[in-house]
Amino acid sequence: MVVREWTDPVRLRDPAPVGFRSLFLVCASWEDRRSALRFCDVLDAFTAAGWTVDPRPSGRPGESRATAEREEHEVRVYAGEGPGFLTFTGWTPVRYPERQLTQPSCTLSTAFGVQCDDCHGWGVCLLCEGRAYSGGSGGYGRCECVAGNAGPGRCVECAGQGFLPAEAVSWKRKRYGLPDGDSADPFPQRPAEEGHGSNIGAFTDVARRSCACGEFRCFWRNVLSEAGDRLLSRFSGACQGCGARRAHTFTLPGP
Repeated sequence: MVVREWTDPVRLRDPAPVGFRSLFLVCASWEDRRSALRFCDVLDAFTAAGWTVDPRPSGRPGESRATAEREEHEVRVYAGEGPGFLTFTGWTPVRYPERQLTQPSCTLSTAFGVQCDDCHGWGVCLLCEGRAYSGGSGGYGRCECVAGNAGPGRCVECAGQGFLPAEAVSWKRKRYGLPDGDSADPFPQRPAEEGHGSNIGAFTDVARRSCACGEFRCFWRNVLSEAGDRLLSRFSGACQGCGARRAHTFTLPGP
């Protein structure tokens, strides 16, 4: 099931985009919940097709994630806790309609955090475009980025990463009047919602919901558990736009 497909604009210094990256989000599951999805089999299939697979630490028990790369294309694979579903998030290289530029470090959807406002995901200082020297009437001088901790030519704000950790952008959350999220349990606890017959149906719903800041992009993590004669599906993640902690819980039919 293709849940969503979209494009991320790529900017340099001006508001007008200079290019774009195409992305897709695919979610796959079995009808029978007891038929657990085999994460390793998926990675083996990517390897057999000629992709370079890189398993990554999930950071939470029961979850699995990895990236698969081939040429300039990349796919992020994720399996939630419990035999629920697999998601595949893939993206193309950045395409430039008018001129060829170097590839940015990330776009809004591909950053492992919140995209840096200062360099728009490029990871370099946009004043000197990564050269550490800026032009002027008196010749070339040293750019301000040379004195920063990031190093010559790199973006001082994000230290050349192109993104900031979600917890480091509380100022964005304050801009939109959102909680800072520094409590012991920063994810909001909302009552479980009804109306979905499967976990993949719940995911289709939550993937289309936007944050209070207006951004829909979010790295959703899923936990599927039993609650009496029902199943409980919980989604949590950090908004890719402002870093706000988001969470939704759904009740599903029992096993």
